[in-house]
Amino acid sequence: MGVVVVTDSTADIAPELIEELGIHVVPLKVIFGTEEFIDGTTIKAPEFYRKLEASSVFPTTSQPSPGEFVEKYREISAGADGIVSIHISAKLSGTYDSAIQARDELAGAGPEIRVIDGKSASMGTGLTVLAAARAARDGASLDEVAALAESLIPRTHVLFLLDTLEYLKRGGRIGKASAFIGTLLKFHPLLGIVDGEVAPIARPRSKQKGVSALLSRLEAEGRIEQAAVIVANDQVSADGLSVQVATMTGLTVPPTTTIGPVIGAHAGPGLIGVAYTIASN
Repeated sequence: MGVVVVTDSTADIAPELIEELGIHVVPLKVIFGTEEFIDGTTIKAPEFYRKLEASSVFPTTSQPSPGEFVEKYREISAGADGIVSIHISAKLSGTYDSAIQARDELAGAGPEIRVIDGKSASMGTGLTVLAAARAARDGASLDEVAALAESLIPRTHVLFLLDTLEYLKRGGRIGKASAFIGTLLKFHPLLGIVDGEVAPIARPRSKQKGVSALLSRLEAEGRIEQAAVIVANDQVSADGLSVQVATMTGLTVPPTTTIGPVIGAHAGPGLIGVAYTIASN
């Protein structure tokens, strides 16, 4: 079986790529009042955003338990040469800690498990997971897959625009972007994930100006080796941004990935952004 790559549902990787590359996903949960849903399984993005906009209940989220990781690791252990488990930033979720506890519980009882803090979210994690999974598919060793992931993480970033900070604020994931709270101006915050937490970048007065600011920031990063556009429920804007990113970077038109329910619960509807990896040289 070789090396097996595991991630969680917040990586927002398209189902066809999960299947193609043999990635294993441990889901988080999203809760509306007394209703609990499994991210990407019992509730998918389109239904979630309809529910989010119609509901008077603010959704919350729940990380996987260590036991759920133990179950997943045991399921894939037979025949595996090793497991590389890459997850949402430990500063944004307890998912990484649950994976660490599961790894420790299984120590010595199967293949070696490397648990890696992706220090990002959504396709910021997903790009690293995909690269690791492709390397594993091509026969890379446990050390090689883990080293590749570790090398990509500091070069992989996310920039995103929100319609409002309210969801981040209520969900307790606002991080350093709290500096934007309190302004009397109406704006569309441009944020990033820096050192594993949400950070303020700019506060453009319109979404159009926000996209321009995002692209300017991306251009200043230098050569980009891979990218993906991320979107909540504004597909038209995402398609346009994808073409602009391709023109700027020289890459083929990057894929558009829909933000899943758990990330969507903290970001709210209207999110649009780019995950990207800066070339190493």
